[in-house]
Amino acid sequence: MSDNSINEKKTRKTYGMAVATAIVMVGLVFSKMSSFLREVFIGIKFAPVYRDAFILAFTIPDIVFNLLVGGAIQSAITPTMSSYISKGKEKEGWRVVNIFISVLAVVLIVFIVAGVLFSDELYVFFFAKNKGIYTCQLAGIASKWLFPQIFFMMLAALCIGILNSYKRFGSTAFGPTIYSIFVLASIYFFAGNTPGQLTMTTAGVLGATVIYFLFQFIIGFDKLKNFRFDFKPADPEFRVLLRKALPILFSASVVQVNLAIIRKFTLEFADSTDGNIYLLNNATTIWQLPYGIFAVGLGNVMLPSLAALYGQKKSSECSDLLSSRLRSALFLTVPSSGFLLLMNTDVMKAAFQWGPGYTDEDARIAGLFLIGYCIAIVTHSIVFIMNQAYYAIGKTKIPLIAGSICLITNPLMCMYFRDHGMSLIWLTISYSITSTIQMIVLCLLSRRYKEIKPHSMLSFFIKTAVCVSVMCAALWVLDMFFPGQGNKISQLTILAGKGIACVVIYFVLALVLKMPEATEWIGKFRAKIGRAR
Repeated sequence: MSDNSINEKKTRKTYGMAVATAIVMVGLVFSKMSSFLREVFIGIKFAPVYRDAFILAFTIPDIVFNLLVGGAIQSAITPTMSSYISKGKEKEGWRVVNIFISVLAVVLIVFIVAGVLFSDELYVFFFAKNKGIYTCQLAGIASKWLFPQIFFMMLAALCIGILNSYKRFGSTAFGPTIYSIFVLASIYFFAGNTPGQLTMTTAGVLGATVIYFLFQFIIGFDKLKNFRFDFKPADPEFRVLLRKALPILFSASVVQVNLAIIRKFTLEFADSTDGNIYLLNNATTIWQLPYGIFAVGLGNVMLPSLAALYGQKKSSECSDLLSSRLRSALFLTVPSSGFLLLMNTDVMKAAFQWGPGYTDEDARIAGLFLIGYCIAIVTHSIVFIMNQAYYAIGKTKIPLIAGSICLITNPLMCMYFRDHGMSLIWLTISYSITSTIQMIVLCLLSRRYKEIKPHSMLSFFIKTAVCVSVMCAALWVLDMFFPGQGNKISQLTILAGKGIACVVIYFVLALVLKMPEATEWIGKFRAKIGRAR
């Protein structure tokens, strides 16, 4: 094959990944924006106690989902199918995946039945302490509809995982947005300040999940029709896959468990009041916007490609791909963290203050929560992409080790801050500290595997630090002359103006410093515009 043919093939591959990344990110933008609207609707339709109960009701079902399903998709379904497809053994791949899904479904049904029967006791036992008892009782009642939701969420997630293994990212990018739209409709039509209205709202969420699954199944029916129920837990290949997946079935739930820990301690701090869980969730929604769009989008696109390269024993290409995805994600999450750190209260007002029910004091408290999360925007972006890399090469125990350390340090720090009379902001600072520890462990251990050892990072961090420092200094000056004030339109206009100014300053400096990530992101944007045209 000539050099020109090789270069042309590499160019097509790079362009295809850029387009796939752009599609996934557009889908994530819509999904995150609809999730943001959900927070707004919750604030408008529920009183503080019912806001907290609605959010708390999702906690245990979300942990069960991430424990049994989220890790299975990341560590087993997508990389396994990708590897079999790259080797031309699609039929064998489907046989193993069919067994895995069948066994997983049976186990999950057992958990769902137990959750429905004992939800009242579970929420009071894990979360209630003094003033939080009534909130937890409401959450336990509402969650009875959310446990069955897990089953349909599992089916939808498995559809996405399988289609991603075929690199059909366009088929999976907008499903979560469909789900969020119907959740919004459920909140709008059913939400209110009685236990019955709260329960009707979570029942509507279950209906939204059923629609979400049907949408994904219809979109990918040409591939998903290969599924057959095949319950063979003794199958040797299934057991090999299960041993690989089990560590991630636990480590993938670390984020949700840590968020549950923070919610629990939110009810126990001396300065806690009704509505603080909702304000904490506001901050979580905001910090996960840049993380969820950039890091998750890049990591999900990277996973099947990295698994395929590892299966073909292309070590240097694996390292190059991981390094470029890390730099690309951090190129946008680092300045996002700086912007949210300086504009924390303004962002909360602009995002959630749509009526008298959301006060300036609410915005201030939510802004403090957001300050504590700002470090996690950067560190957890690295954690997510490194975890994806370990999943791709089958080293699933390492994310488990790193995650287990965090599950020990986070509650210990929360207890220390609570018992020493610290303010609520220290809960989110605790989360950022645990995320930093997890990042350090993952990066140090990656040195043992040349396939996922990042390179060319030092010069990137130096240049990024220069760009972000100048951007933040300019933002500070702008905020002095144009503080966020006035009516809603003025708030949004001023905040948007500052955001645009930051983007222009940051990208111009990056281009001056000849950072390839700036050119890459401009190319992704042009690719998406060209595709739309």
